[in-house]
Amino acid sequence: MDLADWIAAQAGRTPAKPALCCGARSFSYAELAEHVDSITAALAGAGAAPGDRVAWLGVNSAAMVATLFACARLGAIFTPLNWRLAPPEHHAMLRECEPSLLCAERNFVDAGLAAAVQPLGTRCVVLDDADAAAGNAATPPGWTPWRDFLAAARGTPPAVRSDASAPVLLCFTSGSTGRPKGVLLSGAALAANADASVDMHGLTADDRILTTLPLFHVGGLNILTTPALRAGCSVTLHARFDADATFDAIEQQRITLTVLVPAQLEAMIAHPRW
Repeated sequence: MDLADWIAAQAGRTPAKPALCCGARSFSYAELAEHVDSITAALAGAGAAPGDRVAWLGVNSAAMVATLFACARLGAIFTPLNWRLAPPEHHAMLRECEPSLLCAERNFVDAGLAAAVQPLGTRCVVLDDADAAAGNAATPPGWTPWRDFLAAARGTPPAVRSDASAPVLLCFTSGSTGRPKGVLLSGAALAANADASVDMHGLTADDRILTTLPLFHVGGLNILTTPALRAGCSVTLHARFDADATFDAIEQQRITLTVLVPAQLEAMIAHPRW
């Protein structure tokens, strides 16, 4: 099954089942499919075409996950950026991948940073936050608020494409031995990875997955998150790792599977709740 079909297929089978919970917002599979549709329509309205890069600079969110699937619908290439890096590093990666669209959180594009990260000729969208919703934050010049970007979409989202061999994800390496390098992954690669993850972890639709690793890393995005959505699991997504929040999720939501790297495990083992 093509990556572009995953969410709609699950929505057809189990529309009311919880698909993704992030912060105060929860999506059933039907609601997540609608979210993907709205982002697909907005991207198409902005002129996103096969092969175009859609860059994302922000912590984990439901919109970030949905935008990956929306890109797959259009043949665009989702490009998540490491939010831990500095503006000059972001600018270098953006200059290399030349995105047609950049979506970034407000704290990364405030008045002092917007000029440093905004690529020449790229349409830029600032992701909403509490201050923006309350009208307390100004939008940087030349940037469109995310809610306005979605609201401007018109019509039915384009038909799903079926070229699974085309690239759909562009991830940058850590750059630990040099400058970060962009690595392209196709829809077929993500599907093969999902099959391997389902087999290795024994994933079933009854599993409840917790993701605390950043989605700009394949560890956060592709070890369990995308395979879980392929398998019809319920995913809890944290914006970033917090030991207390991780304990809360495991206890209250009865999480069955998660991925924690050594630094996270050390923090949890040292915590009184361990």
